[in-house]
Amino acid sequence: MSSQSDTRGRLIRVASALFRQRGYDGVGLTEILEASKAPKGSFYYHFPGGKEELGEAAIRYAGAEVAKLIEGSSAAAKSFADGPRMFAKVLADGFEQSGFREGCPITSIALATVPKIGAHASAVQEVFDLWRDRILGHARRFDVALAETDADRLLLLVEGAWIMARVRQSKQPLLDSVEVWLLSLAPAPNRDRNPA
Repeated sequence: MSSQSDTRGRLIRVASALFRQRGYDGVGLTEILEASKAPKGSFYYHFPGGKEELGEAAIRYAGAEVAKLIEGSSAAAKSFADGPRMFAKVLADGFEQSGFREGCPITSIALATVPKIGAHASAVQEVFDLWRDRILGHARRFDVALAETDADRLLLLVEGAWIMARVRQSKQPLLDSVEVWLLSLAPAPNRDRNPA
């Protein structure tokens, strides 16, 4: 990988981490440059659109990382219910390790910029669609009939639980969100009747 690619990737990773902690508006460009050890000229070479363009890249980067987590949790699952549970556990454990400071990487930007910045709105929608597709893929793996609205509901519950977990300084809301979701699924012949 070239040093230019390294610099671009480092800027995205650093910005993503800082946005997760303090939100998009809570982090200035100077701080991102200092933390990433990148010169200002290099920043504008990679992101001529400035902080807005970096924010879009951070959304896509963080979205892909969470999609990998969903995919990994699903691949390791022995049952349909295990995948979402593993996903929530990894999220919850990571959140706890951060001292409950690192919220959802997508929400931390979206709350400040959507719908004001159209590119951010589009990127967030694409990320949510990607996450939904990964959840639906997990259901197909276990021959479970899951509607798009079911997958969206899991995302709604996890996003809300992330905020509650931060306020309560507890990972339990994230863990509980999946249990609530599993219980909400209508019984079907090919779906786990007992989530346990």
